[in-house]
Amino acid sequence: MQKEEVLVLHLVLFNIKRILESAGLANGHFKAYESLGISPVQVNRSKSDHKKAVLLLCKGISEVLKTSNPERLSQVSRLKEAFNTPKLIVH
Repeated sequence: MQKEEVLVLHLVLFNIKRILESAGLANGHFKAYESLGISPVQVNRSKSDHKKAVLLLCKGISEVLKTSNPERLSQVSRLKEAFNTPKLIVH
């Protein structure tokens, strides 16, 4: 995976994290990610740093999905929109 692709993935997962937090579904699930001190817009950071961020975001998102009530998740319209958007194709 190219660095640009990792950056795009980091941005998409970061936006899902923000949606989950704004819906009140994330309760400390992203502490490990936040401790990295990296954001998707920090393009000067290494590819390795962004890969770590992606893995920690995936872990946090999966924990939120695992511990949340499915009905509550289905009520988060912004989350539905995020998963129903056209797929990104990065070349």
